This record gives sequence, C-alpha cells and structure tokens, in this order.
Amino acid sequence: MRTIVGVLAGLLMAGPAIASTFYDKTIKCPVGGERFVHQSLGSITTWGAAPDGMPMGSGTFPIVLPQCPGNGLVLYENFDAAKVKRLTSIVISDEYRALRGRETRYYLAYWLAKSLGDVEKAPWLLLSATWEAKNKDAAGEQAHRYAGEFVEMVRTMPVSDTDFTSIALRARAANALRELGRFDDAEALRSSIVIAPNAGGDEEQAADNREGWSSFLRALAKPIARRENGRMPIDMVGDREAVFRCLEPEDPEIRDAAPLTPFERDYCAQPDIATSVAKMRGIKPENP
Repeated sequence: MRTIVGVLAGLLMAGPAIASTFYDKTIKCPVGGERFVHQSLGSITTWGAAPDGMPMGSGTFPIVLPQCPGNGLVLYENFDAAKVKRLTSIVISDEYRALRGRETRYYLAYWLAKSLGDVEKAPWLLLSATWEAKNKDAAGEQAHRYAGEFVEMVRTMPVSDTDFTSIALRARAANALRELGRFDDAEALRSSIVIAPNAGGDEEQAADNREGWSSFLRALAKPIARRENGRMPIDMVGDREAVFRCLEPEDPEIRDAAPLTPFERDYCAQPDIATSVAKMRGIKPENP
C-alpha cells in the first residue's frame, strides 16, 4: 500500500527525467595509482533547496564524492600535477589518517582544500559537510561542530555587498546560527547583510539573484524571530514541502514524525495549502 505522502510524491514528481541515474565509473587515484569503481551521477532533478542550501530533489544530497579506498583521498576536483605532489604527503600524514576515522567525506574534502590554500572551494565544501552530518543526526555533536566551524570560517572572510559569494556565505552562516539556537547572533548577522543595487555587476541573472537573496533574508527573519531552530521551517521550504509536512504526522510509515507545532497548524490551514492537503487526503491508496 502506498501512503498518502507516497502518493503525493508520485503526483508531484510525475514527468520525464525525474529520477536520478547513476553509472559505474572506473577512477584512477591520482596519488598511488589505485583503480576503483565509483557510482557516478548521470542525472538528477531538483525542485528547491533547504534554508541551509542543500538541494531538494530526486536523489540524496550532497552528491557522494569519490574516495580512494587505500589512502582515503577524496576527489573533490581534478587535481593538477602541483596539487597531486602536495597531496601525496598530506594523505599519509597522521592527522589525515585520524580524520578519516571520524569525519565525513565532504569534511575531509574541506580539510584538504584548506590545506592546499583553496579559499574559494573550502567554505562550500564545509557547508556540504554540514548537510552530511545533519542527514545522519541533525542534533548530533558532529552536525553542531561543523556548523560552528562554518560560521567561524565565514566570519574570517572579507565582506562585500556586491559579491554574491560573500552575500550567500553570510546568509547561510546566519541560518546556521539559527539552527544552532544562537538566535540573537543569527539576527545580528542576517540584518547586517547588505545587497548592493549593483551586486553581481554584469553577471547573467544578477537581478534575479539580488531578488532571490533579498527574499531569502526576509524569510529567514521569521523563524529567527519565533526562535525556531529546526532545519526545515515550514514557511521557508515552498508549498510542495509544506504540504508534505502538513501530512507527515498522518503517515504511518513515518513513526517518529513530530506533531505539528501551533505555527505549523496555522500555516497548514492557509487556503492554498489546506486545499492541497485536502486533495491529498482524498486520494485512495493504490494496490491495497
């Protein structure tokens, strides 16, 4: 029997090329020459993102990075010869060996990027590592540690009101502070972010990006104000995911679903959301 949420997923995901596809790819490790098979992504469909930036779609995020089985090198890019030479000593170090035993792949990738001085990729890899940790246990020590480290890293970076990288990283850091329950710090950072009228310059879709980040920051103010630290505030995930949340406590397959909060009940009662929820409740299960 398909559950209500399962039927809803089927309806909303209907259409061509919605499922993720993978293929086996043989990779040669640039350090040591070991060959291994990695299940690489062929295609994937997305339909939004969580406030922490993790895409929502037909597959699991973040996309699994290849990792050499022997020395544990995480292949987050195609390393050039100079980086391979430096990585050779890094991956055999006691420090990296110790990290391998307790950290996620994206955290290892972040650590490698930081060791190589790659200041552009390091923060994004660390942000992806926070998704990995939260996917395992959003309230766990690792998830909190990664989020805290991400916030501190962003705070050391130059601030710009015209550069979308600076704007985006600070916006994600403000959300990370909210998830950590540091609401006053989250609001202080959120309200300090200025998006200049010329942010993005002549970049394609710069105007859309300015409006997108402005909307995100306005939306983020609401869960901060009500001191909500959940990963998926119902008013920040879009109507599709909101309907899922409204129906979640009714799904017998989600045994640990939390009851709706008073705010969520009011949100689910809004006319547009309530209509969608009512339609889903009226769908009869298939293959009883």
